[in-house]
Amino acid sequence: MNASRTPAPVRSTTGAAVVPLLVTTALLVLMQMYVSIPLRQPVADDLGPTGVTAALASGYSLSYAVGFLVYGPLSDHFGRRRVLVIGLAALTVATLAVGFAPSTGALAGLRAVQGAAAAAFAPTALAFLGEALPPRPRATAIGAISVAFLSAGIIGQLAAAAVTAAGGWRWTFLSGGVLLAALTGAASTIIREPDVSRPRQPLAARYAGLIRFAVRPRSLLLSLGHLVVLGGFVGMYSLLGPHLALAGFTPAEVMLVRAAALPAMFCSLLAGPLAARLGVPRTALAGFALAAAGLVAEALSDGSLIGLTIACSVFVAGVAIVVPTMITIWGETAHPARGTGMAVNGFVLFLGAGLGAYATALPYGFAGALGVVAGLYLGAGVIVFAAHSGGRRR
Repeated sequence: MNASRTPAPVRSTTGAAVVPLLVTTALLVLMQMYVSIPLRQPVADDLGPTGVTAALASGYSLSYAVGFLVYGPLSDHFGRRRVLVIGLAALTVATLAVGFAPSTGALAGLRAVQGAAAAAFAPTALAFLGEALPPRPRATAIGAISVAFLSAGIIGQLAAAAVTAAGGWRWTFLSGGVLLAALTGAASTIIREPDVSRPRQPLAARYAGLIRFAVRPRSLLLSLGHLVVLGGFVGMYSLLGPHLALAGFTPAEVMLVRAAALPAMFCSLLAGPLAARLGVPRTALAGFALAAAGLVAEALSDGSLIGLTIACSVFVAGVAIVVPTMITIWGETAHPARGTGMAVNGFVLFLGAGLGAYATALPYGFAGALGVVAGLYLGAGVIVFAAHSGGRRR
């Protein structure tokens, strides 16, 4: 069997439903990371204030990032469908269990388990799309799933706040678990294993291959640039909230400003057409540059709410272009072991997201910190462009 043959499209009678199913599932899975933001005070009121932030967020984030490194090789070895469906089933059980947590300690443990289970979805689903779809619809599908990944950061907060106001914080997880159960059933029915061949090798060899891939000079350069993608996104929003609060805006108004950038996330759908016209490296560089320009505009529009909102949208549009483009780059770099590429992609992406919260410690106030982050985006764009262009020439 030839491991390098062209991926065949999904040919089941339900194949047309696969991409909408994966996009919907991506949104709900990624929302589980961000629901913790508005739940800190309600959980503290219920279980006590000690360790609530760590219980809701820290264990989940760490388990989620590390989980990418576990599931990528697993899906290369056992197949995309098996790992995806089992992972969703485990996430369903863990999410429901979080809703019954009797103490902060139990909440911390269950959230860590939830994060570990949630990590199965993204690398497996992205590797599945890379194998199951031909290049043009693949780019569109990856763009759509990238919209879901980004939108979850805001929609997760809005949904958690609304559900908590209506029925308490536990219903955020209980309702999420019920929806995940429905999506798990749909996935087990609709998804078929892609008709491709993968190199046969022991599982231990796949993990050894992941390590070798991760420490290659090209991978290290891509990782250096990739850290900034969600790191800057989380950093900007971490800076924006306190800045608007100091300016006298209520929490509800701050959330509305955050939500105003949601339409810009659909720029992920432009990544495929732009890559077809400009090439993948130039598209990545353009996205990084657009994000940097949005940050500079934010820094210069201090005092103008309309200007700040528009600048935020420009920034988010740039990030929205970068995310699917980087997914494509990692997939091409790791081919044919796309699961390995998606594992490293996700690990670095969400490691960067965890580091992004520390943007509030940057000097020179709101405008100065945004300037620093803008510089990081420009530097990251140059690094990614050079690493990928050089790798393709070789």
